[in-house]
Amino acid sequence: MKFDLTIALADRPGQLIKALKPIAKYGGNIISIIHERENPSDGFVPVSLVVDFPSKWNLQKTISDLRNMGITIIRAEEIVDTSRIIAILVGKANLKDIIQRGIKNAKIIGFEVSDPVSEDACLKLEIEVPTRLLDETLENLRRMAESEGSLIILPI
Repeated sequence: MKFDLTIALADRPGQLIKALKPIAKYGGNIISIIHERENPSDGFVPVSLVVDFPSKWNLQKTISDLRNMGITIIRAEEIVDTSRIIAILVGKANLKDIIQRGIKNAKIIGFEVSDPVSEDACLKLEIEVPTRLLDETLENLRRMAESEGSLIILPI
């Protein structure tokens, strides 16, 4: 699981190395470090890290250790990999129903309707979904189209 972690380190030599020890202790794999030395604030330097941890528990234990060391945590949040896909529904798709029901695990980014008054309208949906749930979401779209009696065109 990837996490974006921003900490405030004292502007003294050796502070970054000190902060990395709890990350290693709990199995963190550092993907990137941005040490913003040009932006010190009240004697502290913000350091942004992207870290891959085995679980949220590992992140929480790391944060606890960092705080016990006197290091301020500015931000700690999971980075969710997302994919955007476009699906086209042709037929008797009920736009209102689709939007109200939503698409499990997905966020509707945009939509276009070619002929909203015709029985066989064409609906273009742009959705964003966590990449790890992409296959499940595509299957949900297929089922939804089938229940509406519509043809669906999905990305390959």
